[in-house]
Amino acid sequence: MESRSSSSDSEKGDDLQIIITSFGYKQGPPPLANIVFDVRFLKNPYWVEELRPLTGLDDPVQQYVLEQELAQDFLETLKILLAKVLPKMAELKVGKFVIAFGCTGGQHRSATLVEKLADELAEAYPTYNIVKQHRELDKSAEGEDCADTAYGAGEGK
Repeated sequence: MESRSSSSDSEKGDDLQIIITSFGYKQGPPPLANIVFDVRFLKNPYWVEELRPLTGLDDPVQQYVLEQELAQDFLETLKILLAKVLPKMAELKVGKFVIAFGCTGGQHRSATLVEKLADELAEAYPTYNIVKQHRELDKSAEGEDCADTAYGAGEGK
């Protein structure tokens, strides 16, 4: 049986998979997660006509969400929290840690935060396996593999 991480990664206790997922509250309850954040406190791109058909995978939506001072403050605070929690979870060898972001439809705000946080965690923690998931966007992709991305341990972006 092959191991996905090198023995040096396992010896350091960094064999941790972090799944970051978006979802929409109007589509049902949050997925099972270690931490769930309701991000409906951010301005909704849905109400901007030209952004409505786009998703949090698109640059204009990401720019709209991430230019909000509250979004920046939220992400910075969350990264401080995760800097304390994630290494401890790796040390305890929990294997998997799930972070879920929810907004109304799961298309814009939550998807944007998944993309941004996953990219930043992959850079900050190259030995962790970072997985992006988008519950509602994955459903609408109808078999396309565009909305689910994984960063393997040590691979970065």
